[in-house]
Amino acid sequence: LTGWSRFDHFMPLCDILPTAYPSLLYSLHILNTDQFLANDPFYDCETLLKSIGKYHHLCKTLPGMSIFSNISSLSMVVSKIQNLLKLLYDTSPEYNRNRSFVRRYELDSQLTELKDFEKELLSTKEQLNHTLSDLYSQDVIDEWLDLYVTPIQNQMYTVYIDFSPVFNTTSWGRRPLI
Repeated sequence: LTGWSRFDHFMPLCDILPTAYPSLLYSLHILNTDQFLANDPFYDCETLLKSIGKYHHLCKTLPGMSIFSNISSLSMVVSKIQNLLKLLYDTSPEYNRNRSFVRRYELDSQLTELKDFEKELLSTKEQLNHTLSDLYSQDVIDEWLDLYVTPIQNQMYTVYIDFSPVFNTTSWGRRPLI
């Protein structure tokens, strides 16, 4: 049914079944109702099962449902982090950072928010590591986390490095008028 098989194909890991639940449920919805969901997306198992007239409590019995839930949480955290990183770089471009022309109050607030998101990301990563271990070996878990969590962590560390000189500035020279 899923086509799941694990072999070394020298490509990124793409075969974690619980992440395919929405796709599977969308397909079942289309088969049962002849209706596409393009304009009215559903984001949870219960809503999708209700839409095809099935008992929505079946979601709790799906193997790996906790994995799907944690991956959904990860997706939301990553989205929040990406939005904040974009805001940081948009409001404080490299030119401004190099000359320490950055509003410290906003920077303090945004970096504090980023630290909070970092804690949330680490907590979600720990939960994922635990729930993934119910179905997958540690090498698969490590590969998946390396593909989907490590890049955003690296982006966050880069922000801390990029903004640390600005953050430590306590006095500013006068801007040139010309």
